[in-house]
Amino acid sequence: MTEKYGKLQQQFLCCYPVNKMAWSTVKLPLSWEEQQELIAATCGHPLNRRYPVRRSYLEAFLKQLMHLLKDQEDVHDDIYSNLCVRMGEAPGSGTSYAYKHYLMGPGAHITLRESNSFVSEGTTGLCTWEAALALADYVLQHRDLVRGKNVVELGAGAGLLGILLKLPALELKVGQVLLTDGSEPCVQLMLENIALNFNDKEQEEEKPQAEQLDWNSVSEFPWKCHAETDLLLAADVIYDDSQFDALLGALDYFYSRRGGQLETLLASTVRNVDTLHKFMAQLGIHGYKVTPCANVSACASHFCRDHTAAVQIISIRR
Repeated sequence: MTEKYGKLQQQFLCCYPVNKMAWSTVKLPLSWEEQQELIAATCGHPLNRRYPVRRSYLEAFLKQLMHLLKDQEDVHDDIYSNLCVRMGEAPGSGTSYAYKHYLMGPGAHITLRESNSFVSEGTTGLCTWEAALALADYVLQHRDLVRGKNVVELGAGAGLLGILLKLPALELKVGQVLLTDGSEPCVQLMLENIALNFNDKEQEEEKPQAEQLDWNSVSEFPWKCHAETDLLLAADVIYDDSQFDALLGALDYFYSRRGGQLETLLASTVRNVDTLHKFMAQLGIHGYKVTPCANVSACASHFCRDHTAAVQIISIRR
């Protein structure tokens, strides 16, 4: 990562909102070489060349950059050429999927293929949501919670958390990791993303697994083929109260097998306070003890994410 444009690079690659990017770190005027360096650190980054971010995001980024340089006589050809190529493409020529890259320090990054739409193929799970990033931050801040644990993630979506847990560069030393989702398209996307991030043959045994899991028939899943679960993870799975009974039933099943040896970490974006309170009340009725967990501060975060979005993380035990 180039030191000068490191923050912009990290933000660009994960498609952080253009209007919230660290443009103040760009010291104007930019020389021809500095403009070239900035483009090379973002649009021209090897990850973006191989697995490009969505077209509309790249276009918005380049337009914002051109606006920043509007008072300069010389604007680098690479800026114009990148913008012209994108704008010259037919509106329907883009794919419904694109990539995001999460840089987390030297040698550690996650590449995810995600849907360009919040709702796609009948599910909201084909893109990464804020709560997953917050929970990933929390796990990285409290590594002892996952060390040596066999982990199952519920509603894993695009697979960020499970991939992060097994990433060799992060050395989290977790046991087996199983990513689950009730949506078949989500499971297929998780498998693609696992393959993207664990492409060496020597990593074959270390990579997470992905399976379809219906919360209403959790007892029928072949659990004997997997290690006993020590930790459950879930992010943004309680936005719809119609799913509460199925989720609580699944939790009851896991805890009936593991009891006090099992812990659940649940992260939720606070969209509707009443919905959250309703689920908390249901947890109490089912005999669970809920402990709030402190969010990782913006300055300590490993991700470029919107820290103004309220995310609640809780620990659930029985």
